[in-house]
Amino acid sequence: MHDTKALLITKNGLRCMLCGRKKSYHEIQWHHIKPKSECKRLHEPIDNSYENGALLCLDCHAYVHTLKYHSKEYVEAMKKVIKNRNP
Repeated sequence: MHDTKALLITKNGLRCMLCGRKKSYHEIQWHHIKPKSECKRLHEPIDNSYENGALLCLDCHAYVHTLKYHSKEYVEAMKKVIKNRNP
C-alpha cells in the first residue's frame, strides 16, 4: 500500500469522501485530485501528497474519471471531497 493511501485511511477511515458510504479496504481507492496525467502534461512531478489525495469507492472513482479535470462537475466533486477529508 502506498504511504499516502495508508495515511488517508488512518485519518479518514474507510469512507468514500464523495458519497460518504463506508466500504471495505478492497472497495476504496486512492484518487489524485490533480490527476497524474495533468502533472505529466505540465511536465511536473506527480503529486502524491495527502492534500492531493482522496479516498473514493469504486463507483465514485469510476464516475470522477468520466469528468474532465477542469469541468464544473469535477471541481464541485473535488470541493466536496476536500470538505469531507480530515486535515
